[in-house]
Amino acid sequence: MPRFFRSKKQRKRNITSAEQYYREKYGEEKDDSPSDRDTAIMQKLIEVGAYNIKKSSGYLTKYSFDLPIEHEDDVTQRITLVEESDKDVHIDAELIHEFPLFLHVTVKEDTRNREFESVTGMSIIDFVNVRTNNDKLAMKILNDSYVSEYFFQLVKDVVLISANKNTLSAKLTSIDKLKYFFKLIARMVNVAEKR
Repeated sequence: MPRFFRSKKQRKRNITSAEQYYREKYGEEKDDSPSDRDTAIMQKLIEVGAYNIKKSSGYLTKYSFDLPIEHEDDVTQRITLVEESDKDVHIDAELIHEFPLFLHVTVKEDTRNREFESVTGMSIIDFVNVRTNNDKLAMKILNDSYVSEYFFQLVKDVVLISANKNTLSAKLTSIDKLKYFFKLIARMVNVAEKR
């Protein structure tokens, strides 16, 4: 008979979850109530018309959601919003239809600091840097009056917008104007499809 057969020595129990670790370390339940910032973000998403909102926490808190099919700005699906800091917001989504060109738009740094009395007759082209594989179609999209109107509403908040085939990526400095962001994207996609 082996010497250690049915040993009385207890194995160390492994902690399998963050909740167990928190309970063993602090002796109390973890508070699962949403923070003020979580509540503010959820409210903004609801205002836009988002549904099926799922929050997942990790290194960064991620919100996944969709816009309803009957929503006027529904050109995206599987939308993910990540707030990197108190300001920077990353949005990734799949476009429902394939975007016919590669378009990468960044707002010029000096544009964010400018004040505009009126944007009537101005084109957003003068305030952004554009990289594309189809200059003619890119200019048609960015010269559209509605695209310019929505873009001017966001010009201080947009850092970049990038679309290619079925993917969309954007970086905003604020979550406050999500409504205009989705209107802008919907209009850009619609102009591109009408080419």
